[in-house]
Parts: sequence; structure tokens; C-alpha cells
Amino acid sequence: MSGLRGRPVRCGYAAEAEALIAAFEALDSADVLAPVIDDLPENPGLCLDLGAGSGRDAAWLAARGHRVWAVEPVAAFRAAGRQRHRGHQITWVEDSLPKLTRLRRLGLRFDLILTIGVFHHLSPQAQQEGLTTALAELSPRGRMILSLRHGPTPAARPGHPVDTDALAASATAQGMRIRRLIRGAPSIQPGNRAAGVRRDWLCLSRE
Repeated sequence: MSGLRGRPVRCGYAAEAEALIAAFEALDSADVLAPVIDDLPENPGLCLDLGAGSGRDAAWLAARGHRVWAVEPVAAFRAAGRQRHRGHQITWVEDSLPKLTRLRRLGLRFDLILTIGVFHHLSPQAQQEGLTTALAELSPRGRMILSLRHGPTPAARPGHPVDTDALAASATAQGMRIRRLIRGAPSIQPGNRAAGVRRDWLCLSRE
């Protein structure tokens, strides 16, 4: 997925959009979210999918009654998402971390913010800025779920190290509670798993 402002990375995603869309859509959201499925809100609400890609997870959430805003900077992904998931209640927004300038103008507050495979594309400073920006968009009872990638990245879509502990500490300093922290889960994508890619899941709550 992508949700970043860096032009080289965005171009890397756009150049391989067709193959990446097929790879995204080949996965079942229930399998992707299995480690944190119990951390999703019990009742339908407003959800934000940051770096929504082709809208796989946004559509899965919408099918469960949520109203979903999907933030995605890559035009080919947004177009594919609108076409593939046109039957679902998804509002697409062209925007990116760490600032989310367009999204913030909407003045919404979300019960769930989901971001999968995004933060490693941000510099360490931008990761902290992006977290603070996202947390400001949560409702008073909101939750944020981050899937933080560790491991090699394609040359066309380079990444940065992600310090899960630093993000967790920043979140708690901003009044969030850590609901769940899972370290080193293997990637669900076969190619990434074979390359040694692993993910930390960080689930945060205002409750």
C-alpha cells in the first residue's frame, strides 16, 4: 500500500500499478487483519484507510457497515478502487502522510484509522509527524491500527527503518492506550515472506 508524499516512491508504485493491484486484491482482508481482528470497532462507524491502495480493506470495512474514507496518493490505485469497489460506500481522497492536508479540511473524526505498510516509506521524523497528524483525526473513542513493515524493500519503492517502540512511546505521550502490540509477524504475501519481510502490529485506543 502507499500513503506517502515522496515522489520517487509514488512513481515506483505507479509504474507497477497493474501488478500491484492484482497482488493487493488477491489477498483476503480477513486474513490480512487476522492478528488484530478483535481490535476493530464492535459497531459500525467512520473509518479511515490511510494508504488504501486499490481499496481492498476499505471495501471490506464498508461491507461491514462502516462509512469509509480511503486516502491514496497514486491515481491508478484510486481509479482501480473506484471501479472494483463501486458498490461500497467509500469516499476516495487524494492525499498523503505525513500532513494529510486535504483530509484535515474535511473536519471529520474517525472511529478507526487503519494504515498498513505505509510508515516505512516515511523518514523517521515524518513517521512521528504522520502519527501525530493521524491521531488528531480520531474520535474520542477512536482506535488506530498500524501494520509496520520491517525488511527489504524494492529499489523502486525504497523504505526507512521503523522504530515501533518510538512510535508506541509517542502515542502514549499523546494520551493513547496500547491495546495490542505484536512483533515480528511474517508477511502474508508469499514473496515478501520469502524475502524475510515481517510486520509489527500496533493497536492504539483513546478508550
